[in-house]
Amino acid sequence: MLRTIESSLMEAIEKAKQAGKPRKFKQSIELVINIRDVDLKKPENRIYEAVELPHGRGSKPSKICVIAGPALASEAKKIPEVDRVIEREELETLVGNRRLARKLASQYDFFLVEPSLMGLAARALGAALGGRGKRPQPIPQGTDLAALAKSLKRSVIVNMRKNPQVMCLIGTEDMDSKQLAENAAAVISKVVDRLERRFRNVQSIYVKKTMGEPVKVEFE
Repeated sequence: MLRTIESSLMEAIEKAKQAGKPRKFKQSIELVINIRDVDLKKPENRIYEAVELPHGRGSKPSKICVIAGPALASEAKKIPEVDRVIEREELETLVGNRRLARKLASQYDFFLVEPSLMGLAARALGAALGGRGKRPQPIPQGTDLAALAKSLKRSVIVNMRKNPQVMCLIGTEDMDSKQLAENAAAVISKVVDRLERRFRNVQSIYVKKTMGEPVKVEFE
């Protein structure tokens, strides 16, 4: 099915690129997957995971924040893909400061947390992150942090909790349509693998520019 859908994705992406007025900024290309016959009251039917896009996110890479103690923080500061490092002292100042917590939650896509600081991170940022469909992610012991950050820089979050729909960026409008189609196919594959009836649980698929109208992807 995914092989046959890629040509349909390319066609829809081309239409989406051409639709609408030119903008003064580079627009994202977004994928929308509408799901049917799935009971989201059951935790096992909810989806939350990162998907690495085979061709990356174009000119809009993910922004990564690492929350860690002194040793890991020192390591993280040397990694080019890490955009921000927060240590315990700064994290403690965020507890109860909703304005700053919301600002941080909106600025970064991934929050990687040293396990010993997970509880504190949840108190400081949990509500702000949850409201944006994000979660603090523990850094397992022995993780190659540089490799993880490099992977997440090219990744998007696939999130289906309250509504039977997945919506995420698959790149930017200046990317090749074939690359965008392959990025979309990677996301669709991840979602379909989590559905009980696979493609039969997919009601419809659309692609769109940030400010553009959705274009339906035709598939059987």
